[in-house]
Amino acid sequence: MKIEKHRLVKNGSRFDMRYRESPNRGGALKPRFLIMHYTAGIGAGGAISWLCDPQAKASAHFVIDRETGAVTQLVDGNRVAWHAGQSEWNGLQGLNQFSIGIELDNAGKLRREGGKWVNWAKRVIPDEEVIEMTHKHESSPAGWHTYSAVQIESALEVALALHAAYRFEDILGHEDVSRGRKSDPGPAFPLTSFVARVLGRM
Repeated sequence: MKIEKHRLVKNGSRFDMRYRESPNRGGALKPRFLIMHYTAGIGAGGAISWLCDPQAKASAHFVIDRETGAVTQLVDGNRVAWHAGQSEWNGLQGLNQFSIGIELDNAGKLRREGGKWVNWAKRVIPDEEVIEMTHKHESSPAGWHTYSAVQIESALEVALALHAAYRFEDILGHEDVSRGRKSDPGPAFPLTSFVARVLGRM
């Protein structure tokens, strides 16, 4: 994968690439950060449809499918996407103005109901796709939907291509810039090793 004219192109990648323009976007962007999210929804297709709906008043630059690693770009890399909302990092307010957002198809934080793990929409998540962990900003363990290996591999490819084009200062979770309001991508996502791989930090 590589970036050409602020759009991701396949360039030999095994992952499918798609472009579907979201109307939910702002003005010019010179990205300094990459922010990772989970969709908390019911699949990549549903997330893409919602983020392209003007009523959503939300978007992201990319959505990555859990099952296949397919990547859909919704907003060009030099345009603001509405993914971070009310946010702050090291004195910067409103991270939409400074960052690219990747949404990972993932049910997020789960709860037990009727002996099963379910998300906020009561979608049942199989036990083998759930890990119990304590979020770094919380004090009690909860169930979290795991990320698939193919999805993480695809996300790494996307992030490496983006970093080559934009030279990020850092890669953050939504939970870092909207602390207390958001919990994504959550403890099931290997953010520390992900950052090290993309930015070359040890």
